[in-house]
Formats: sequence, C-alpha cells, structure tokens
Amino acid sequence: MKLCKAVFFGLVATLALLLGGCSGVIGYSVVLWTIADHGIADGTVVPVYLKSNIMQEYVIDNPNTEAVEKIEVPFSALSTPMSKKKALERAAKYRDYEHQYAKCVLDGLPIREAPENGSKQVYRLRQDEIIRTLYKGNGVIPTNGKELLKGDWLRVITKGGTAGWCFSQNLRLFTMNSDGTYGDGAEEAEVQAADDELDLLLASVWYPDYYQKMISSREMDLDYFSEDYRFDTGSSTGEVILKLFNVDESYPYAGVTKLRGGVYRFNGTQIQVTVKGKTSIVLQYTDSSGKPRSFGFVTLGPDTDIASLIKDEKERRQSVINDLAKFGPEFFSSAYGTLSVSASSPATAADGGTFSWTDYELVVPSLVSRNSGKDGTVAVRYFIGKALKKDWDGVLTFKFDKNGSEVNLLYKKASGGLRLAPARIKEEEDSVTGRKVRSVTASSSPLVMFFQTAAAMSDGM
Repeated sequence: MKLCKAVFFGLVATLALLLGGCSGVIGYSVVLWTIADHGIADGTVVPVYLKSNIMQEYVIDNPNTEAVEKIEVPFSALSTPMSKKKALERAAKYRDYEHQYAKCVLDGLPIREAPENGSKQVYRLRQDEIIRTLYKGNGVIPTNGKELLKGDWLRVITKGGTAGWCFSQNLRLFTMNSDGTYGDGAEEAEVQAADDELDLLLASVWYPDYYQKMISSREMDLDYFSEDYRFDTGSSTGEVILKLFNVDESYPYAGVTKLRGGVYRFNGTQIQVTVKGKTSIVLQYTDSSGKPRSFGFVTLGPDTDIASLIKDEKERRQSVINDLAKFGPEFFSSAYGTLSVSASSPATAADGGTFSWTDYELVVPSLVSRNSGKDGTVAVRYFIGKALKKDWDGVLTFKFDKNGSEVNLLYKKASGGLRLAPARIKEEEDSVTGRKVRSVTASSSPLVMFFQTAAAMSDGM
C-alpha cells in the first residue's frame, strides 16, 4: 500500500511540476495543527506542491530540513492554499493564539456557525476532545439570565478540520510544542477536565423521584407516570428539556459551570442542579412567572423499561374488567337492580369497559346522583392499601354517560356473585410537584351491596 501511494504521488508530482513550471508550487498554506512527526509548529507558512482529493492530502516541503523533503499531510492540518502574501497575513491573524490548543471539559459542547448562542451548531465536542484555537472574535456573550458569562468566543478548528465558533467557558487552554508534547497550562487543563460527577450527571437519564416508589410498589398512577416525564441534560443536543405533567420547558445552553461541590449551572438557562449521589439530583429553576421551583430526579437503572411498565399496568387494569365481564357479565340484586359489565373490544382501543345499571333507585341520591341514566364506562384507576386488601379486590370507577358523575366502589368477587361498597377517594396535593397523591378508604356508609351471577341464581332455583 505504501509503495502504491508513493508511486501515485510520484507520478502526480511529476505531472504537477511539468504543468506548473519549475517551482511546482500551487500555493502557500498556514499550518493549523502542529505536525509533530516532522516538528512543524502551527502558524508556519509552507509551500504546497500537490493536492490529492483521492488521498485527502497535500504534499508540502518540510521547512525544518536543508535538503528538499516532500511530505504528505491531511487537508485538515493546513489552510486552503493561497498566495504567499495572503498566507502570511493569515498567519499573522492567528499569532495571538499561536501554539494554543484547548481541551473541552463538557461532553456535547457545541461549535457554532457564528459567535452567538442561537447560531447553528456545526459540531459537538466530546469530553476531553482537543481543538486548536485560532483567534478571538466579537460576538454575543451568553448570559445565565442575570449576568454575562465569563469567557470569549474563539474561532476554533477540530482535528478533523471542522471550523467554527466556541465559547471559551468550558475550554481549558494550553500550549502545544512543535514535537506534539504539551507545554504551559497543560497540567491545569488536565485537572480541570476531571469531573466524574459532571460526566455522570450529563450521561444519565433522570426521572421524577416518585417513580421509585411507584415501581417498587407496582402501583403506577398513569396520570403521573410517563416515558416523557424526565430531565434530559441535552448532552448530545445542547438543549436541556424539563418535562413533567405540569411543566414543559426547554432551553439551549452553552456549557455547564460548576458553582461549588456538587452544584452545577446550565449556562444561559434558569436551571441549576445539585448532585445528591450517583442516582439522585435536585433540579431548581425559575418558571416564567418568576416563581422558584424545585424537583427531585433519580436514575432507574439499565434494566428499567418505563414503556414496558406502563404497558403491563394497562394490561393489568384491563384484565380486571375482562375478568368481571367473564365472571358475569350480568349481576342481579332484588334491592339494587341489575348491573351488566362488558369489556371494551380491541377495535375501540378504549381502556376498561362499559356498564349498564338499571333499577338502582334505592341508592339515589346517597350513592348515585339523580338523572345519571343507566349506561356508562367502568375502569380501574386507583389502588387500595393493605388494610382494605383483606376484604376487597380493588376499586372500580363507574362514570355515567348522561351527566358525567362518577361512583367509586370497592369490589370483591365472592362465591355466587359480586360484593360492592362505596369507596372514598382522598386526594392530597404534593406541595413540591403539584401532583395529586391519591388514597382509598372505605366510606363511612354501612352500605354493602351483593349482586348474584346468573349461574348462582339458576343454581338457587
């Protein structure tokens, strides 16, 4: 391969010399990245003899040798060939940041098309990635909402040749010697880059902390349990996303600043995060009304699949209705009327099922409000505690179509029929999240209704 490459360059170089005159120079370039193998420092102006689009390389003369030595270097190491005068002017423009490189201390830090935070992203830096700094530019300095951030917009170029603007707050500058070794500032840059806590914060997916209790108890309240509710640090997008049942916020940001031990600010946003441990954080931000808010988030481990948990819970709830429909589907009581339960068909894609309840006048209006009609939907929405589980299977929520009234009933499948009793749903608002925490207790009413199945009535006859 090396022989083929040498032959290729030899033939093309010969052709270039024949076509380009005695010198064979097609232009002059500024060395952007130190060419360590040959000791050529960045900022050096070199003659370019050949450009190979196939190899993505230039052929240049090594200025460090007395004899003529042609070497191949990648496109990304040099500026585009130009006149010698322009190359010297370009080198002068880079002089203030000559031999200056930077280590990125934030995974996902963006390089932008223009020196302002809203400009298009052209590249996202990796943690510890090294870039070349070229010169300082005038741009729009980002803010944290109260004050300007410390730093400058720098024109930079990656090892692969992508150029753009990067705000310096999350860059650590150091000098690179012509032999590729690190010089002044390298030790400090290495120290500043080490932040395992920040790495973990940015790499993790964060869910509301109440998810842990719901999952461990297998009692997922689907009004507040969703794949979408999370804190996304935006390490790959440059945009933080905070989404809960009552919050939907997103902000572009320019790096993360460590304020003190375990406390980080997402630059250019209202978001500040305190790391409590490897699996727990507290997020604070100020909403659009100026009210400070705080939320706890946790990681749930690689084996936790939120989508599967939601699917399983929906299937569990549906199976309760399906079992009741199969157990009945009609239940009869001489005092409380006839109750019929049907499961929703797969075609309707509805949760739960439907019911029809006739001749229930004896429980109007103490249990069922007047003018409720007879038809409606039935679903499983709430969970009962250990004390109630001794006597009841769960809670059924009946919603009448005619007036929208709801009746919550404890139920128990018993020998020969179905036992029902009024349930009381207590809601307490979580002062932090605004979430309604629900609990179920038995009503103070002594009413217990028993409905027989058709099969039990036939056996009785």
